[in-house]
Amino acid sequence: MQSTRSGSLSSTASDYSTTPTQIPARVYRVNRPGSQTRYSYGTGFSAKNHTTILNSPFLVERFGNAHLSEQTNISSPLISVYDDLAHAECVAHYLAKKHGEKTMVVTIDTSRWARGPVFRAVNILKDRELTAEERFLHQGEYMVMYNIPREAIVTQTPVGHGADAQWKGVGVIGGGRR
Repeated sequence: MQSTRSGSLSSTASDYSTTPTQIPARVYRVNRPGSQTRYSYGTGFSAKNHTTILNSPFLVERFGNAHLSEQTNISSPLISVYDDLAHAECVAHYLAKKHGEKTMVVTIDTSRWARGPVFRAVNILKDRELTAEERFLHQGEYMVMYNIPREAIVTQTPVGHGADAQWKGVGVIGGGRR
């Protein structure tokens, strides 16, 4: 089945997961301290929930919608990333202002991901009426199960800090690795 970012898809289980050949070579994680996802440059990203197995379309939709709606009463096994750096930076600035937290954009090499399912937000949200904010926040979003290993981290760039999210980093940490 061929899928496009804006195309409609049927709702079979295989539609919820994309294969590595469909995932961009680089994706971008907007990281902030208040996120359920834990992050360290030395260890990578780790979702809060490592025990839930999403083995049916119902569970993918349930946990996917809870994750995308930031329902913190349900711990998520998913980690959000974006397919476009400029959009990830816009989201980082927005979240820095909204939550009053430092934010950074972490560049991730998808060829170094561990094996496992990856879901597209557009597939999970296809039957929902979205607000302008939701359309903005979920544009080009992918969700990775459980973790993103340290080996996949390419760079991390500070983008903003709280309501004063006007500054942008002048360099990157770990930029020499490929």
